[in-house]
Amino acid sequence: MGRPPWWSVFLVLLLLVAGLPGAFAQPKTTITIWYPAGDITASAFHFRDPTLFLPFEVAHNVKVEPVALVYDTMQQKIFAAAAARDVADILFVDQSWVPGFLKEDMLEPVDPAKARRWLDSVSPEMVELSDYGGGKMFGYPQYGIDVYGITWNKAHFREAGLDPERPPQTWDELRDDAKRLTVRDAAGNITRVGYAIRHVGHPHGVVHKHLWAIWAAGADLVDNPLALKGGQPKFNNPAGRAALKLVHDMIYVDRSTSLAFPDPRAAFLRGIASMQISETVSIRARQPREAPGMPWGTGWGTALPPVPKAGMRPVTNLNAWMYTVPRQARNKELAWRLIEWVNSEIKDYELAKRFEATPRFKANWAKEPFKSDSYAQTLLKMYPYGRKYPINLALNGIMDALGAAIQNAWHNRMSIEEALALADRQARQAILDATK
Repeated sequence: MGRPPWWSVFLVLLLLVAGLPGAFAQPKTTITIWYPAGDITASAFHFRDPTLFLPFEVAHNVKVEPVALVYDTMQQKIFAAAAARDVADILFVDQSWVPGFLKEDMLEPVDPAKARRWLDSVSPEMVELSDYGGGKMFGYPQYGIDVYGITWNKAHFREAGLDPERPPQTWDELRDDAKRLTVRDAAGNITRVGYAIRHVGHPHGVVHKHLWAIWAAGADLVDNPLALKGGQPKFNNPAGRAALKLVHDMIYVDRSTSLAFPDPRAAFLRGIASMQISETVSIRARQPREAPGMPWGTGWGTALPPVPKAGMRPVTNLNAWMYTVPRQARNKELAWRLIEWVNSEIKDYELAKRFEATPRFKANWAKEPFKSDSYAQTLLKMYPYGRKYPINLALNGIMDALGAAIQNAWHNRMSIEEALALADRQARQAILDATK
């Protein structure tokens, strides 16, 4: 017998190689995820880990591609991309944006059976954040939810003769403590603010950082926060004016805060602010890296924000970043599989433990380290005082209007009364537009 022709040998080798499991295999699909860049939220830190989705990629022969977007322009980019039918498969978005997306019918709902299982398995604050009425869900809130609290530098408190274990309980105490904590140079310039504020940037971010005062004063974003449509804005009133005046007085009367300082979290971690009120999870996640000499517990503490008067019930905001799937996504089925995988009970425990965040599943709260961790338990005690954002479809417009009003008032571009009156008209128009 003679040798077989060369081409037949080549063909056999080619068939053998092709039959090898995974040999020269290329991912069939790329799943894109858009998330906020930078340190805007600790909930997005895990996207920086290139191995995060590797088990899912191997199991499903896909490539997961996280894409970081600038926070201040991310929302508008999503609207534009959805209109052009060129949006990501998964959106990791601020929950306050969700009603605006729902108004445009941009999001896929969670399968009802899977929504029921989720709501039965997670802790009460997660149920509140997840449920858009009657158990309907449009995504999965991330672990380490944002409960807004006052954080304070204990060393600064000692220096100022204040009790390092007792943050201000009332608005008067906040003003008094902030004045004592403020540091100036020989020329009278502020080098350390007693209280840092968010006063520029995305309007939603500005509202987030001051909503605790708006709610505590008795004002609100809309009069029926659980209604999808209709209602009236509820901030252009004495309570809303008092909330904005609190910080306005701290800027111009007390001079215990300043418009020249950076984002309050950054100022706090850099040691140029003694107090701030924002997402406690951001301070917890960033502090070991940015302020290693100020550890949790001994270096800084967190508690519920102060109330207008002693004896009033504290109130704060609960918020979360959410995994959602847009209706225009190209790979919906795989996108939902990935979301369900990363938001499973097992991954919830793994990621919350790794990033020192709070879990979502009731079963995970019963496990270590969460049941004994002082930080996690502090947040667990704060959660019942938290409120979620309204689910009104006009929320995007309401937040834009109020966020602009806060900036206009604090920067003295308008009086508080003028700024809130303008915001009221804009919010009413947004509510009317959402009913059409």
